[in-house]
Amino acid sequence: MSIGPCDNCGLCCEGLIIEADAVDVLREPRIEEEYPLGKRHVRLPILEAIWVLSTPGRPCAFLTNEKRCSIYPTRPLSCVAFLPGSPKCQELRRDHGLLPVVLQPSVHRVLTEIMTAAIAAEAKPPDGM
Repeated sequence: MSIGPCDNCGLCCEGLIIEADAVDVLREPRIEEEYPLGKRHVRLPILEAIWVLSTPGRPCAFLTNEKRCSIYPTRPLSCVAFLPGSPKCQELRRDHGLLPVVLQPSVHRVLTEIMTAAIAAEAKPPDGM
């Protein structure tokens, strides 16, 4: 079995639909450079703009040959929220013949709490709205 939170198999960047929103693009402008929104003749309100970085069969362009994220510090929130060892992670690994990731229960609990708090803070509307 794999030991540790992630062994950089890259399956999450190759086998999932990964989306970025306008906030993600503000934090990481290379997303817009690599995946410019199509149909430039159609104006999209910035908050409705979605960049699709990956779909099954089309890996994310930011995944390196070493199976590492080249924008890891500023990766989209959907990537931040994907936990190694989560049910979807384990399913992807199983489908590709890899052994499951085993996390220490305390590590998984802490990571889950941190990600839940981060997602809640991101979804909370600013004061005065």
